[in-house]
Amino acid sequence: MNTYLQNTFHQIQFTINSIKGLIETLNQSDFQIAPIEGKRTVGELVSHLSILCRADLQIIKKASMEEMDAFYELNIVNSKKEMLEQLNEGYEELVCYYESLPDAFSTATSYWGTTYSHFEWLLEILAHLNHHRAQLHLYVTLMRKEPSVMLFE
Repeated sequence: MNTYLQNTFHQIQFTINSIKGLIETLNQSDFQIAPIEGKRTVGELVSHLSILCRADLQIIKKASMEEMDAFYELNIVNSKKEMLEQLNEGYEELVCYYESLPDAFSTATSYWGTTYSHFEWLLEILAHLNHHRAQLHLYVTLMRKEPSVMLFE
């Protein structure tokens, strides 16, 4: 694996570890709370975050919109334990996929027509994780919890 990929995976692992730290501040009962009206509940957000690597990997592997809809229907996680496990498993699947690639700069096209190199898709996953981590941090803060989680090294 080249240095660019190694460094990007380091950042993804750091982000996932901080997400897990934020999840650890929550109780199962917190998952029903919607800190911002009209937005996802804490549980919906964490469920989405927990399968994000696996979902985005399906997109990179050229899954259709119908296949993605089925993926999301089949991959609903509800418990804190499941969510933490899915974060780890998704990361491991992502690493294995990228280790098997002969060329990280070959391209893949999403079902909506965006074409990026595999490396660019990996950067998109990092940005996607950070986006939702920021939402989760905001939710935890709005719930008056004091997260002592480092968001950046």
